[in-house]
Amino acid sequence: MTKADSQRERAAQRKLAREGLPFVTLKAAVTLDGRLAARSGESKWITGELARREAHRLRSQSDAVLVGVGTVLADDPELNVRLVRGRSPVRVVLDTKLRTPLSAKLVRGAKQIPTLILHAPDASPARIKKLTQAGVELAAITRTRRGGLDLERVLRELAKRKLARVLVEGGARVHGALLARGLVDAAAVFIAPLILGDARARPLADADRNVALSDAWEIPEPEIRVLGRDVLVRGLVRRRSG
Repeated sequence: MTKADSQRERAAQRKLAREGLPFVTLKAAVTLDGRLAARSGESKWITGELARREAHRLRSQSDAVLVGVGTVLADDPELNVRLVRGRSPVRVVLDTKLRTPLSAKLVRGAKQIPTLILHAPDASPARIKKLTQAGVELAAITRTRRGGLDLERVLRELAKRKLARVLVEGGARVHGALLARGLVDAAAVFIAPLILGDARARPLADADRNVALSDAWEIPEPEIRVLGRDVLVRGLVRRRSG
């Protein structure tokens, strides 16, 4: 573990103790024009092997890895650690209506790797029963007025489980919603030398609001690493000061 990694771990533990919230890192692999995936949802693989290995190292240093159900439906990810040595984090899915298929890799592997699905209180009892039988843990989270899960309550639920370091791996709506609520502490963005050139391809983040440049989020002191053909930009995130 590097000195920077140790500092981040200590910061996460301090935040958990003081605020009852985990330290949230937004992780993404994007093209030069900032796209997570093609319009069709295709995203394998934007980055090369060295970048993917580093992404797995980030997972191994996290207590939980979190995605929205859209990512589960589009990519059927395992969200485990495979390319480096290390333990797999708790896998967390935001799934308001419990649309996660029973055939999903996350569900089929839930008895081997802890898997938590957070859903709305009015989700189908039949779906809850089937997912529970498959080994998935479930927890109900209050909805916001707009119908989605209350993200601060989501994070407090994770903090209650002593999950201090949360790596968020998509999709764009989850990234955007967390940024809009000021719930992101850091970012780790892998940038590949590719240009999709499609305005309707999927962006890194979609806050579903008009954001001025003066109100954007920034990494004021980025750590920049070259990983083969790709570049990792990593650091603490804050609102621009104007």
